[in-house]
Amino acid sequence: MRLLSLTLRNYRVHRELAVDFDPARNLIGGPNESGKSTLAEAAHRALFLRAKTGGGVQAEMVSTLHHGQPEVRLAFEAAGTRWEVEKRFAGAKGSARLSNAAGAVFKDDEAETKLSELLRSEVAGGRGAAGQLPALWAHLWVWQGRSGEDPGPHASQYKDTLVQRLQQDGVAAVMQSTTDQRVRERIASAYDALFTATGKPRAGSPPEQARLEAEAAAEAHRLATEALARLESAIDAHRTAELQIAEATAALPGLREQKTTAEQQLARVATLRQQEARELRGWQDAEAARRQLLAHDATIRDHQARASRAAEELQPAASRETDLAAAAAESRAASQTAEQALRAAEAAVRQTRLRHELASARVAAFEKDQAHRRLAHRASEAAALERERQDLLDPLARLPELSAKDLQSLRELDRDASQAAATLEAMAAGIELLDGDLPVTLDGQPLLPGQSHILTDAAELRIGDRAARLRIRPGGGTSLAEARARADRSRRALADSLARRALASLDQATTAFEQRQALAQQIAQLDARWKAMEGANLAAETQAAARDLASARAEVERRQHADEAAAPPASLEAALAARASGQLAFQQAEESEAAARRADSRLRTRAESDAAALTAHREQLASARQAARDLDTRIKVLEDTHGDAAHRSAAQLQAAAAEHDAADQLAATRQALAALAPDLLAADLDRFERAIARQETRRREAEDQRLTARARLHLDGSRDPSAELSHARARLDLALAARDSALARARAIEKLHLLFTTSREAIDRSLVQPLADRVAGYLQCLFGPAATVRITLSDQGSAALELLRPGDPAFHFATLSGGAREQVAAAVRLAMAEILAADHDGCLPVLFDDAFAFTDPTRIPPLQRMLDLAALRGLQVIVLSCSPQDYAAFGAKDLQLAALARPRPGLSPAPSTADPSASGPDTPPPRG
Repeated sequence: MRLLSLTLRNYRVHRELAVDFDPARNLIGGPNESGKSTLAEAAHRALFLRAKTGGGVQAEMVSTLHHGQPEVRLAFEAAGTRWEVEKRFAGAKGSARLSNAAGAVFKDDEAETKLSELLRSEVAGGRGAAGQLPALWAHLWVWQGRSGEDPGPHASQYKDTLVQRLQQDGVAAVMQSTTDQRVRERIASAYDALFTATGKPRAGSPPEQARLEAEAAAEAHRLATEALARLESAIDAHRTAELQIAEATAALPGLREQKTTAEQQLARVATLRQQEARELRGWQDAEAARRQLLAHDATIRDHQARASRAAEELQPAASRETDLAAAAAESRAASQTAEQALRAAEAAVRQTRLRHELASARVAAFEKDQAHRRLAHRASEAAALERERQDLLDPLARLPELSAKDLQSLRELDRDASQAAATLEAMAAGIELLDGDLPVTLDGQPLLPGQSHILTDAAELRIGDRAARLRIRPGGGTSLAEARARADRSRRALADSLARRALASLDQATTAFEQRQALAQQIAQLDARWKAMEGANLAAETQAAARDLASARAEVERRQHADEAAAPPASLEAALAARASGQLAFQQAEESEAAARRADSRLRTRAESDAAALTAHREQLASARQAARDLDTRIKVLEDTHGDAAHRSAAQLQAAAAEHDAADQLAATRQALAALAPDLLAADLDRFERAIARQETRRREAEDQRLTARARLHLDGSRDPSAELSHARARLDLALAARDSALARARAIEKLHLLFTTSREAIDRSLVQPLADRVAGYLQCLFGPAATVRITLSDQGSAALELLRPGDPAFHFATLSGGAREQVAAAVRLAMAEILAADHDGCLPVLFDDAFAFTDPTRIPPLQRMLDLAALRGLQVIVLSCSPQDYAAFGAKDLQLAALARPRPGLSPAPSTADPSASGPDTPPPRG
């Protein structure tokens, strides 16, 4: 089965699109959203969707850009002939038509049935069509976004067909016989009766019942063993309990007496501890009182020492105050003197500055006067040039307006007139009467001997009254008339052109043009000189210079009072000399002012520093005097509170004696407390209490144990545990033998089932190995000649795929990267198509819709090798890609969607609601 051509109309984004397929290799390119997936879908639905299907499936195909129902026509080869299917998807009004090269035609349901027979596949339709379509030929139509899915389900779906084709290729020898199959089924039935699907023993089976009976016998044996052991244990427990009760009863009196002694000693310890606490507080109070007396005495002595030091420091500070006051007065006087000198220097600077500015203003006045004179002279020269220019403009205005182009036009008209006249003269005929006896007339005028005429038009020549009449046509008649008309037109055109310019002749025009040229050249020279002198700005500049001169003279008059005694300079040179002299005097005055300012700043800083030092010293001296007074006040208050030195000494001696007595009492009490060892007494009491409690507990537990043993002896003593144990052991031996027999049979059936299952797996491996070899052939194009693939089939028919490469572990399909899954899945699809193609005239189409989106760019060249191998093995490969340049080495028929969108025979163009001026593929909707 091979696709030949596809034409679709009003299908989603496509208004009209036609594709002719190459028998082996096809590359369909176009940008994203250009409708490549739509093209693949249209071909698929032409083959596998009933034309009368409605609902959402049909609505998805309807174009939102173009008017009309979706229509698809697909030509293909199948069953040894050419077929063509045409479908119009319009719900209940849809139609289908199938025809072949022999002329057979099938329509609607008959066409759908025949198409299903040709494809060896069902055709989707009705409400379940949306769910059926993706599964139809899913191993050949690789939809965008699904190229990386596991191809195992496709192999499982076509397992029977693959097995049939592989058997026909030479592996029928490994198939099972009918007897093998019956034996296997019987063993499988026996296995299923004994084991579950997970291999565990089935509940209720003979081995399981035997196991349960053996477990029950073992449990009875265990119970009999435990009963005998309990009886023997009760006897031993009763004997042990009697012994423990006697030992505990004997030990308790001595322990209680020791406990009483320890409690009495601990009571004495508690009394001594209370006494110790009271004596400790008394000693601490006596020590604190003594320390407080010492602290008060030390504070008073410290204040007294500080007061003595403060009195000694006040005398030199008072003397320094006098010295600082004298220095501050001296520096203040010097600062006042320097300030007066600075004021005088500032006045001198102001006076010299005014004189210098007056001299500068006089220099500016002289410079402005010279500039004004220069501009006035240039203005007069420019005015003279303007007058000369006006003198030339007057004769120029009297000449006719004539440009070089106009003169050239006149010359061309004159040349045309001359050429036309020459042509006319060349075509004219001349006639001259040399001699004759008969009278000769030309157009009624007598022609005398020796007289000649030039004929430019037809004329009648008559000789004699009746002798002869001749008509002479110079130039052949018609051409002469044309030449005369041309000559007349040329003369009139030249005359009209001269008349428009008030010229009599071409020579006058030439003379006028040369005169205009000469005058224009002279005017241009005058204009250049006038522009070079900036004549356009001279008037404004002269007026500005006059204003500047007036301002400069007014400035001199305003500053004249700065030097009224001096005579004004008579020239610019004298003004410059006066300005230089004033500049020098001004600089000297500024230098003197700067020196006076520095001296004033220095002396003012010195005066301020001396005044600040005096103020700071006086503040420090006042603070020291106040501190001395405060110390005297504190000493008096402390002595009033704590007494003088003798009183404080006596109080300290009394406090020391009280502290010593309290310490002696505390030491005696602690010695008596240590003699009792209170820490050991507490431990002894705790130990005695633990020992008494343990002995009492031991006696109670022994009494309980004795009672329990007596009850067990009364209970178990009524039977013979030894006889019951012997009976239980015999029953257990019989149950174990029955269990082992049932288990042996079950293991035998399990082993037989395993052997048949292993044989079945070997057969399955033999069946799928040719498929694995074909897949490996494709994968070796990508991963090298050492790459192989392993395919396994489960009992349920599902296929599992593993990729094997040297040096790497086996990769299950699900563990591969996204690009590797795309490539391996493509190899499996191509191998399946190659095998299944035997049922379709040796060829099947395999369509890849942007199926290698995750493939690394470096894998694209070997991927093209794999696709080319599929084409060499008879498959028709169709690749749809938004990057067709990546498949340049594929050597496929290159089909671009932009070039394919044109009408095809058989589908007449229909009116479209799209923009009629648009060209190329229509803009697709968002899901294009």
